[in-house]
Amino acid sequence: MQIGSLQRKEIAALRSVVEAIETAAGRESREPFSRIRARLDAWTARVAVIGQVKAGKSSFLNAFIGQIGLLPSDVNPWTSVVTNLRINVPSDPREGASFRFFDESSWDEIVNGDPRVRRLAEEMLPGFDTGILLRQAQEMRERAKRRLGRAYASLLGTTHDYDFLSPELLQSYVCAGPGADEGLEAQALGRYASITREADVYLRLPEFSVPVVLTDTPGVNDPFLVRDEFTCRSLDRSDIFIVILSAHQPLTEADIALMRMLSAERAKNVIVFINRIDELEDLDTEIDALVADVAARLRAAIPHAAFSIHAGSAWLAELAQRDDPAARAIRDDLDSEMLPRFLASRYGEVPASQSDRLMLASGIAEVKQTLGSLIDLGAGYRQLAAIHEDLRSEVGALISLCKRERDSVAQQVESVSGRSASRFLLEIRGELGQLSDLRRRLDQRFEAMASATDRLLARAGIALQQAMDATIRDFVEEQRAAVLARASGNDRRPMTVDLLTLSRKLDRDISDIYRRYRAAVDTALNDCLVAAASIAGERFEGIAEGVSLRELPNDEFMTALTLSRKALTVDVISARGWAFWRRPGMDAQKTFDALRRITLAELLPWSQKILKACNEAQAQRVLAGKERIQIILSMVDKAIEERAQRLRSDSAVLAQLAADPSRAAQMANRLQSRMEVLERRLQLLSVSDSHLSKSHLAAA
Repeated sequence: MQIGSLQRKEIAALRSVVEAIETAAGRESREPFSRIRARLDAWTARVAVIGQVKAGKSSFLNAFIGQIGLLPSDVNPWTSVVTNLRINVPSDPREGASFRFFDESSWDEIVNGDPRVRRLAEEMLPGFDTGILLRQAQEMRERAKRRLGRAYASLLGTTHDYDFLSPELLQSYVCAGPGADEGLEAQALGRYASITREADVYLRLPEFSVPVVLTDTPGVNDPFLVRDEFTCRSLDRSDIFIVILSAHQPLTEADIALMRMLSAERAKNVIVFINRIDELEDLDTEIDALVADVAARLRAAIPHAAFSIHAGSAWLAELAQRDDPAARAIRDDLDSEMLPRFLASRYGEVPASQSDRLMLASGIAEVKQTLGSLIDLGAGYRQLAAIHEDLRSEVGALISLCKRERDSVAQQVESVSGRSASRFLLEIRGELGQLSDLRRRLDQRFEAMASATDRLLARAGIALQQAMDATIRDFVEEQRAAVLARASGNDRRPMTVDLLTLSRKLDRDISDIYRRYRAAVDTALNDCLVAAASIAGERFEGIAEGVSLRELPNDEFMTALTLSRKALTVDVISARGWAFWRRPGMDAQKTFDALRRITLAELLPWSQKILKACNEAQAQRVLAGKERIQIILSMVDKAIEERAQRLRSDSAVLAQLAADPSRAAQMANRLQSRMEVLERRLQLLSVSDSHLSKSHLAAA
């Protein structure tokens, strides 16, 4: 099975068009198309594999890529580092790995935590436990120091590169697990894992028709919570998601929360794989019920999402690919009458080979097929559609520029005579003045748009900050009644506040404000495009016909950054009486003040990260829109330069035509040659434009 074969054809076809355009465009106009070709060459499908610890993500990936035992997947160790399997990426080494360590600043932030949270907690509630997060980070630092000794400090901020690859190498950098530390200093297992920020593994696999990055992430319930942010950042960079569930516990609250993060547009690019069906009692009856149950619960939790759901077993796929005596013995035991019956009823076929039977039962092939469809027709298709739209805009503008230049040269050919030379010089000087004025007006319109979008981005950031602050304040105020109720009942147990409701309200705030300001930004960009097209059209008819604002990035704001805390626990503050016979009660106001200040401090770092990510998404959309509009400005610049160059080269000749008529013939021949070049260029560009217009990407 070839993964992404249709996408490979589309990329190849688009690259062929770009190369033809580069040839036709001429040296002075190639640069935009060279950039687009570089984007095509760098195109990569980014796939994140996510799920809970020990759901079998690493085992799944090993079976998926046919590299059994490559990623650590034993009972004790688990992947604790974001690990990118970079498959067939042209610019990468053919084999090997690269491991990047935390730098000093990011490591210090992880180890020491946010000082504001700690200071407020200590001030309001002496002895308050600021959370497992800080303790884990400090334990991780101490473990790293014990493991690495003197090398510990010098490794921060560095990278280790290797030109070979082995399971043992990966275990040293990406592997972590529970247990005591005694004797770990002498072991390679997880030696550098505590300070490894991200790992890249380079592979060449013929089954993948296009470059693919498969990202193996730490589990969403990984006790090393300090890595959550880096996992979330890797998810934000991904286009397609494979969520691994366990057949024994297929949809926990953590799983549903994870799926909510990937809902909306991302749901179209989510594959759910229910792993470990080999551990079920009866494959014939339990699998369909299991898949139906997961689908129903997902619909109930996330009504408007539609996920692709498959069931299988990475262990069965591993058995199918192994050839050792132990694996053969297990295969023989599994290959009973039940397996062919299961395959016939579920897949409608029973392969002749024992290994093929187990591989079919593993469900891996179904996931590969779905992934290939998403690369060809889903997220990958939309990425390519955006490149296609940029290319059409550039080609349309260049065709208009060439037509204008051709018409100008034709006019000059007619003017090559002694009597008309002076008039032509005046005309071309006049046209230069008109073009300069046109360019000035375009600049003014573009600068006005840039100022407007800058103001909108600033207002969006302020509006989002205010909305989040208000929602958080309202949420905290809602807890006052609970505190008073606890106080009236003299309940002095620690108070726990569920943050799930708050998280959902904040998600709505973020989505609503992003959409509102995105619409305003799009209006400002479109008004500028229409105005620029009108201004440029005064001299270059049709120059903006191919320029549009379709396929701009970030229609919606989606991020995997979520509240790392699902709940906050606060010890109540006692109100002690002076009389010895009075039992201490609860100071409701001080307890509420403590809850308010700690909640705000806890959420501040998270809200700042969300605000930054949202602002960056808006800014990326604005930048992409500006680049489309600048195509028009760039073409006008080229026209001005062409006219100025022609004026410089021809003015002296034109001035001498009256004294030397033979010069007129020479100039006419040269201009005729230029006309022929422009005609050929227009023909080639028109052919390319026709190919682009007929491509199904044009309707993406």
